[in-house]
Amino acid sequence: MKTSIIYFSQTGNTYKIAKCICDGLKIVNTNCELSAMNKIDNSSLSNYDLVGIGSPVFYYKEPFHVRDFIESLPELNGQHWFVFCTHGNVLGNFFSSMVNLLKTKGASVIGFHHTYADITVPYYPRPSYTSGHPDTLDLEQAKSFGIEIAKLSNDIKELGKKSFADNFPVSSEEWIQESHRLTQNILSQALPKLRIDFDKCIKCYACEENCPVQGIDITSEPPRLQDPCIYCWKCVNICPTLSIDADWEPLVRMAPAYYARYKKELDKATARSEFRWLIDPKTINFDDPLFKQRKRDNKGK
Repeated sequence: MKTSIIYFSQTGNTYKIAKCICDGLKIVNTNCELSAMNKIDNSSLSNYDLVGIGSPVFYYKEPFHVRDFIESLPELNGQHWFVFCTHGNVLGNFFSSMVNLLKTKGASVIGFHHTYADITVPYYPRPSYTSGHPDTLDLEQAKSFGIEIAKLSNDIKELGKKSFADNFPVSSEEWIQESHRLTQNILSQALPKLRIDFDKCIKCYACEENCPVQGIDITSEPPRLQDPCIYCWKCVNICPTLSIDADWEPLVRMAPAYYARYKKELDKATARSEFRWLIDPKTINFDDPLFKQRKRDNKGK
């Protein structure tokens, strides 16, 4: 069986999970190829028996450019697909949304896997509730999923075994509604606008080269920033001189209220044995978000 795994990884965590799933698939004598989403040739996907697609969860659903990618796919003609993700506190509506998109393209979605991961949002504290994930056990579980999904695909094709592809995990209704509310247009209005301090900028072009949607051109006149944007804050987090910044304080003030809601979801997941606390939630310091930590660390350089 020939398998392709397509991934978008912002910090490397989704790639780690993708690789472990691939390692599991290979145990079942599967030829597995890993490809970053921006490197895959859509026309080649018909050559595979099984395709997996994974990404982080952004704003309680799939990132906007992942949605665009799926919508650009050709007719999939019943091809077996599986979906996986990494996420922070809340899974949200990721699986339901991705399944609907893939079914529209004619895919047969046969499985799902999700993994908690650390958060790298500038206005949230770090460590965060999910810091420490994915750990060794998370990676082992991803590998086991690879074994299971390969066997399931074979069983469906060879034995006519029924797929239970609609039994995917979802968050509570409030988060599903939140995912619907946070459209790209709403986020563009509600989130702070980024700015570049050219007195600090050293023209390393890391922001341009690492923007997943090619939304930055600092040499254009005027400079192009967040055009387009998926609000991943990758450019903010990797800028070596902190030249890209925004007014994060309004979002910092909102963090404790959101974290109170996140805690309820994580406690429910813990009761279902779906989440393991690797830090003491009482140690979270909301007065020390990631952007402040980076500024403090940068002063010593």
